[in-house]
Amino acid sequence: MKNALLISLLVIIPVLRISAQESGTQIHRAGLLLDQDYFLKFINPNHNQDRNYTMGAALIFQHAKMGEKGWVYAPHRFLASSILGKSNVEGISDATILLANTTFTPDYLGNLHDPESEYKRKNDRPFASLNYVGTSLSVLSNSGNELTTVGINIGAIGLDVSKAVQTTIHRDHWFGNTSPIPYGWEDQISEGGEPTLLVSGKKDWLLIGRGNTRRYFQLSTNAELRLGYYVSSGVGFNARFGLLDGLNWGVNHLPIANGTNFVAAKKNLFELFILGGMKGNGWLYNALLMGQFKDGPYQLSFSQIRKGTLDWNLGIGTKIPLCNTRALRASVMVVGRSPELNTVKEFERWHSWTSFQLYYEW
Repeated sequence: MKNALLISLLVIIPVLRISAQESGTQIHRAGLLLDQDYFLKFINPNHNQDRNYTMGAALIFQHAKMGEKGWVYAPHRFLASSILGKSNVEGISDATILLANTTFTPDYLGNLHDPESEYKRKNDRPFASLNYVGTSLSVLSNSGNELTTVGINIGAIGLDVSKAVQTTIHRDHWFGNTSPIPYGWEDQISEGGEPTLLVSGKKDWLLIGRGNTRRYFQLSTNAELRLGYYVSSGVGFNARFGLLDGLNWGVNHLPIANGTNFVAAKKNLFELFILGGMKGNGWLYNALLMGQFKDGPYQLSFSQIRKGTLDWNLGIGTKIPLCNTRALRASVMVVGRSPELNTVKEFERWHSWTSFQLYYEW
């Protein structure tokens, strides 16, 4: 835990120094991201399972100027220029830093009196937690219709943060929760903590809806490659329908693990829209299912994970201008994920949750 805090301070301190020196002519954003399946009880009580992707939370700060200099974003700039070539780069659209946690649990939470406990533990996903500092840099092409994002996450798998939070929520019956206390965290992936790393590259293409004025429909597509605690690729699309800012198209509303980026809009227009998207993923390795360096009693093998999964999301979003340069952005969505396991059919299940994003922009 001390190592994770030290990494956080080493990354955040120079970033704050850079942003404090700026004149405020570029857009800043600070926000909170929250993924939680509990709130699905208001749609269908049977969906409040507290299983699979159980919860995620992130504090996020975005400002393009952070990425223009300094050692924190030097690897991002190198990778972006290597991919695009300097002549095809209009400029840095946004630089992001976030401090995040994601938590994963099986359907079986560890009732020690269950005679079938070993069967359930060996065929379901293991307990897993990830805490990380994420940084990303987004670069807009000269055409304004292509956005390239390079991300680097540094963190730890197997710390007791998720165990403490989840145990407290269940033990003290937060929000009226009556689920059993999870007793399986002593067997989580990388129990005690292991360092971990992820490098990702993502490209978005706007297909429909760019312009300097009001738009009512936007459609974009994207492709992504992830190397590290995930070794995977993804291809998907995002769509928005409603009152839109034509320049503000590069928004990723998928889960925290996929990151978030914006194309900076030059106008402070009100927005109200329906959003939706789908993303297909191909998998070669997932440390939160298969483990890293430490051997664990319940980690899965390559043959026990599905090589293809699907994410989808549907929700509403808005941007509310507060004055010429300040605004609030918010969205709420239902997100779903197809089965990740290839073990026994009873454990091959879809999972869904709610995702909230709230930003203050100035």
